Amino acid sequence: MKVVQSLNQNALLVNNDGNECIVVGKGIGFGKKRGDVVENKQEVKFYKMVPEQDGVRELIEDIDDKSLQIAEEIAVHAEEFLDKEFTGNFILSLAGHIQFLEEKYRDYIEIPEPFHYELKYLYPTEYRIAEWAINYLQEEFELALPSAEVSFFTLHFVNGLVENGSLKNVVELSDILNETIEIIEKETNEVMDRETITFSRFIIHLRYFVIRNLASTSKRSDSQNTDFKKIYDLTFEMYPREKQIIDKIKEQLYIDHNIEFENFEDFYLLLHLVRIMNNGVESR
Repeated sequence: MKVVQSLNQNALLVNNDGNECIVVGKGIGFGKKRGDVVENKQEVKFYKMVPEQDGVRELIEDIDDKSLQIAEEIAVHAEEFLDKEFTGNFILSLAGHIQFLEEKYRDYIEIPEPFHYELKYLYPTEYRIAEWAINYLQEEFELALPSAEVSFFTLHFVNGLVENGSLKNVVELSDILNETIEIIEKETNEVMDRETITFSRFIIHLRYFVIRNLASTSKRSDSQNTDFKKIYDLTFEMYPREKQIIDKIKEQLYIDHNIEFENFEDFYLLLHLVRIMNNGVESR
C-alpha cells in the first residue's frame, strides 16, 4: 500500500489496492511521505474511506495530532462496545469535531430537547457510548461540555457505522418517530409518557420496523398462515379504536415516506399501542 498523506506518527492515509483507507498503528506514520510504500502488518487497524463522502477529506489539513489521536482512541473503544466497524470518514469527522470543542468552544449550538429524546430511544447503545466519549473528552481537555454534545456524538457514531447509510436516514427515522407520536397523541387527545418501559419497547419495535423498511429495495410478500390471519382479524375486532390509529399511522407514513406495513407489523404495533394506551398515557 502507498502513502497518500501522513496524518501523524501513528496514522496514514493510504491507497490500498485502489481503495483509500486510514491505517492506524504505533509508529506507522513516522518519517513517511507521499508515495512511500508501507508494509501491511497485522498489528495495524484499517478504516476504509467512503467515496460518496469525499468532502470530509478536506478536514485532513486542519486536524491536529491530539484530536486525531483521541478520535482514534474513541473509535477503538466504541467499536469494541458496539461490535461494529467505523469508516475513515468517521475518524476524520469526529476528530474535526473534537478539535472544534478544544479550540473554539464558544458559540454553542443547542440541539432541541425533543431530538435528545429521539436519539436516546432510536439509538440507545450509540447514545451510551456517546455519553462515555463526552466524559472522556471532558477529562482530557478539562472542559465542561453541555449535555447536548452527547446527541452530536450519537449522530457521529450512527453516521459512521459501516452498515448504516447516511445522516439522511437518521433524520428520517426521527421524523417518522415524531409523526407517529403526534398521530397517537392527536387521535387519543392524550400525552404519551416517554419514561415508561412500555413506551421504550414501542420505540424499539418501531425503530427496527422502520430501518427494515428503509433498507428494503423490493416489495415483500404479505403471506401469513391461516391461524395467524384468524388471530389478526380477531385482535383488530377487539380494539377498533387502536386499529383506527394504526390505519392513520400507516396512511401518513406511506404518504410521507413511502413505507408500507405488512399484517404482522400491523399486529405487533397494535399490541404495543394497546399497552401504551392502557399504561403509558396521561390525559391532557
